[in-house]
Amino acid sequence: MHPRFHLQLQQLLLKHPSDFLLFQEYKMPKHLPHGLKDFSYAMAANMETKRHIYGLLTASSFSFESRYIELTHAKELLFSTKKSMLLTSHPFADGDTVHIVNMHGINFVSFKVFSQELVKIKTVLQSCEDKMIVSGDFNNWSKRRIQALEEFRQSLSLEKALVQEEHHIKRVFSKPIDHIFYRGLKLTRAEAIDTKKVSDHNPIHAVFERL
Repeated sequence: MHPRFHLQLQQLLLKHPSDFLLFQEYKMPKHLPHGLKDFSYAMAANMETKRHIYGLLTASSFSFESRYIELTHAKELLFSTKKSMLLTSHPFADGDTVHIVNMHGINFVSFKVFSQELVKIKTVLQSCEDKMIVSGDFNNWSKRRIQALEEFRQSLSLEKALVQEEHHIKRVFSKPIDHIFYRGLKLTRAEAIDTKKVSDHNPIHAVFERL
């Protein structure tokens, strides 16, 4: 983890304590500490070099009951890399469970391929019961991609988090591409936070309560 990013993350966590951290493009050194003190984590890698692995990372202060990784069949045209979905399940002491879905939607492919990959992920998630949070970079920057994502949301009975300071959310062609969806929980608040370009995506901090 880059020192500047690590410092920014620690400052954010002081202001916005969090039980879950979802990263879509995390760079993990193979032989050094991951830098996420007090968090357990699961990772879905889509690229690897001699020194690092790259991909989705979900960190949590809760225990991990299970982990499931789904890589796209297709590869992005410009970079020849796949994108991934990371599904983790976390039990509460009373036996309740929350499913956390960390997603990075595939880009630089046709709409048909984009839609097919969403359907594949939807099929996996339809087997999950109980509470669910789906969050990430969906790369839904066109009208058809927005509609496909809306159909995905509705098919899983998910609500969309209304985010304060929405203008800080990453946009492509003036359309926000980072989102949080949820079900079985009460959203207390959600806010996009300007981090002064430490990343090209600003974080969204959301607070939920169990019903």
